[in-house]
Amino acid sequence: MPVYKLHYFNLRGRAELARLIMSQAGVEFEDVRFERTEWPALKATMPFGQVPVLEVDGQMLAQSNTISRYLSRKHDLAGKDDWEQALADMYADNINDLMTGMRPAFLEKDADKQKELYEKFMTETVATHVAIVEKQLEKNGTGHLVGKELTWADLAYYGFFSFLVEKFGEDFLKDASHLKSLIALVAELPNIKKWVESRPKTEI
Repeated sequence: MPVYKLHYFNLRGRAELARLIMSQAGVEFEDVRFERTEWPALKATMPFGQVPVLEVDGQMLAQSNTISRYLSRKHDLAGKDDWEQALADMYADNINDLMTGMRPAFLEKDADKQKELYEKFMTETVATHVAIVEKQLEKNGTGHLVGKELTWADLAYYGFFSFLVEKFGEDFLKDASHLKSLIALVAELPNIKKWVESRPKTEI
């Protein structure tokens, strides 16, 4: 079994999906976290000067979705064939877009402006996406985004949308029973439940 070390800030952020994948797969990994004040000294040691970075037996792999895709394929969470893998990639890339879309609100220092940006993000970007995905979950008819079994796409949606529920409540899911069910399904997976209960408590 490879020795995994995941390097990231002391946040869920763009590293949490990789953590969820490894946790669900039941593989051990070292969760290497650091504070933002430590980053300038570490930046030059990372490929492309960014994180997350997955260290696999001493070799370094950057880019959050590349890391998660690699781990999902290694541990049977990528989809059963090429088409399912492509669909899982598609959903994971959508979550990446949503995270990018939330970034301006997260970085905003003015409290009133930040609240305004978050409200706009939830009522426009998130609401539109939820409506689309709800129809796709209903069409697939398995309780999963892709195929009949759990993939990293399901973990990606759980990771992001469970965070939104924590932060904003679940009213935005009132017309999305299938997405709510998916989030609940993943939350009750024993390995995911164990990880969530044991991980450091962070705002994001």
